[in-house]
Amino acid sequence: MTGTLVDITHVSKTFDLGQGKTLQAVRDVSFAVEKNSICVLLGPSGCGKSTILRMIAGLETATEGEIVIGGRTVDGPGRDRGMVFQAYTSFDWLSVRKNVEFGMKVNNVPAQERRGRADHFLNLVGLSKFADAYPSQLSGGMRQRVAIARTLANDPEVLLMDEPFGALDAETRWLMQELMIDVAEKTNTTMVIVTHDLEEAIFLADKIIFLSSHPGRLKEEIVPAFKQGARIADKEHIIRLDGYSDLEEHLMRLMREEGHRDV
Repeated sequence: MTGTLVDITHVSKTFDLGQGKTLQAVRDVSFAVEKNSICVLLGPSGCGKSTILRMIAGLETATEGEIVIGGRTVDGPGRDRGMVFQAYTSFDWLSVRKNVEFGMKVNNVPAQERRGRADHFLNLVGLSKFADAYPSQLSGGMRQRVAIARTLANDPEVLLMDEPFGALDAETRWLMQELMIDVAEKTNTTMVIVTHDLEEAIFLADKIIFLSSHPGRLKEEIVPAFKQGARIADKEHIIRLDGYSDLEEHLMRLMREEGHRDV
């Protein structure tokens, strides 16, 4: 991790509800995402995590403040960002390989290069032998791996993930989390991931941005010191490390404090 790739500076977001009514979702949030790092946005439901992610993606516009990626101010969607949603987004009428090639085809990448990149990223996410299958023939976790491969194949500077494993069963979820650690190590892709799951945040994050209850504000920025700057490849190992349970307890306390604010 060297240098800052994403700068969020004094960002606020207010939605117009009509009839003179507004709703402030995010208030004066500032943080940085280092290049090649995994940054996790964590906090109680309704704290603006997904709104911040959508503003980084250019799908929402900040009411105040600025978001800069690689020295460029975000003013809309761009090819430098790729987004993976919780809902499965594959095209059912296309094979797995054709799904992964889709974005590259739209961007006029030559057929031979598309095929090579698609095969590379399908291998990375463990789906090479399913390249000619169709999404309807795959499990939920496999379909999400297709979405990840498709997004990575477009070579984004930043991979944005909004509760990407929320719909999966517990076993598949932690396997997908381990996959993302592997992907991060092999591709050096910068990731910003939204979750409300404490274990997922601790396992994945190089840095955790904890947001307060609505409207979302930066409550605490946490670098998991017990990892000593390294990423841990498997769940069994990380939960045994000194400091893991202390961080989990701290995050629980923050979540409880913010939950009580809305009662």
